[in-house]
Amino acid sequence: MEKLLSQVKSKGENMKKILMFAIIAMFIMMPLASFAKSVISDKDLDAVTAETGVSIIFDNVKVNSAALTSMSWGDSDGYTGTTGPGYVGINGVTITGSLVEMSGTMNVDVGSDASSTKVKIDLPTVSLGGSAGMNITANLKLSGNSDLSSGATLGNIDIRGFKTSVIGTVTVFAH
Repeated sequence: MEKLLSQVKSKGENMKKILMFAIIAMFIMMPLASFAKSVISDKDLDAVTAETGVSIIFDNVKVNSAALTSMSWGDSDGYTGTTGPGYVGINGVTITGSLVEMSGTMNVDVGSDASSTKVKIDLPTVSLGGSAGMNITANLKLSGNSDLSSGATLGNIDIRGFKTSVIGTVTVFAH
């Protein structure tokens, strides 16, 4: 039993020696590692850009239909001499075709300069009307009801093959 205790004690002392050697070696090597560092100038630092932010990938996202019962603008108490409500707007709206197609990457990043903090948003390609175009028909109406359920029809709106694209960068900041 004494022999076993002696061996365990000996192994413990060896572990202490190995640990002490590792700590001493680390302190000796630390100054050597610091020689690898160099000072970077402000000009060089200005050229460094951060790589953090958020990227959102839109992979052929499409919106192909929409519904709108009515849309109106008006005054609920009229005006001097005509005190009843009055609204103008569109109803019977039909929207067909490709409404929106999005593809590409949207990057969102935040940064500061000497005067402000800004949010920069690089937009993906957004195509209104897609490749085929969008068709919109509606009735233009005057009504005493905000839902345009009654009243006079002024005419019809008929838009065919509407297409456009939105690309670019949006920057948001306080001023």
